Amino acid sequence: MPSISFPSTKKLSLYAVSFCCAILVRTYYNNKRVSFTLSVVDLPFVSYFISTVNESFAPAEVILPLLPRFNSSALTEPTAWTLNVLNGTEERKSIVCYCAKCGSTSISNELYEIIFGKTWPYTGKPWIQDLNSKRWKGLSKKDWKIDFGKTPSFAVIRDPKERIMSAFRSKVGCQGSVDISDRSRMVPKLLRLAGLPTKFASNPLDGSSGLCLNETVYLQALFMIHMQALQGKLNVHFLPQHLHCFRHAPLSNWTVVTTVESPKARCDLELVVLGKSAGKNCSLIKLHVTSKKARTSEALSAIDEARLDAITRKEYQFFGSYLN
Repeated sequence: MPSISFPSTKKLSLYAVSFCCAILVRTYYNNKRVSFTLSVVDLPFVSYFISTVNESFAPAEVILPLLPRFNSSALTEPTAWTLNVLNGTEERKSIVCYCAKCGSTSISNELYEIIFGKTWPYTGKPWIQDLNSKRWKGLSKKDWKIDFGKTPSFAVIRDPKERIMSAFRSKVGCQGSVDISDRSRMVPKLLRLAGLPTKFASNPLDGSSGLCLNETVYLQALFMIHMQALQGKLNVHFLPQHLHCFRHAPLSNWTVVTTVESPKARCDLELVVLGKSAGKNCSLIKLHVTSKKARTSEALSAIDEARLDAITRKEYQFFGSYLN
């Protein structure tokens, strides 16, 4: 096992005292009902987990506090789709789940073609990801607690860091392929949940309407939300994956847990939904706005990389080799 270097006892003591003082100050102001913006106290970030996947921990010189535990039992929003598809003369039940920014557009397109034998013919709302809409002919319903039993199931995951940065570029960023309508709603909500004033936002570089975020403010906001154990209130595009499909169903309950990049993802989906697969054209049509190459080519500052490490660590621990 690789050796881990820890700060000296003296340094840890000083950091602990600083952290306790910050908590006391915050408690005092809360009790006095004084409105203020939560500030994050930078404390030593100790890497206590050695990942088996492509996670890189923050440089040793970056100082961050450890994030508190999060209790997911209060989350009650439905997560997975139960499908009832006619297969010959019999109706076949299956369970399908995929999160926002996990390749949901690609999977929804393939799922529609698998069930109906044709490509999605519609434009505009309701979007293809809304399996509750009339366009899906009532074949699915969204469930909170999943009764697996012997029902075949299919879930999709994505590298946590790629997903978080993909959400940044498409939902809150200041340039590139950004959904302006989503950005106008998501930026104020994200800042408000973090406890940050709107002065931390920027103006879009292309002159479009609304506010946007740069990488530093975006990752700072997410980190502050996790520090307050409020990640369960995040928009689905930023919600950690283990709080979505796997909130009430561990990995071992699912028949298939895959990534959108898997060379046999489509055939696995076909097998789960129909009970059979032709075994041809097994890869999914990738409709991601951003790619793995784009994510790995990004140059984040040390503090930004540290925050990204911190808010995704639980996902890497949870999924482990499933991400490989």
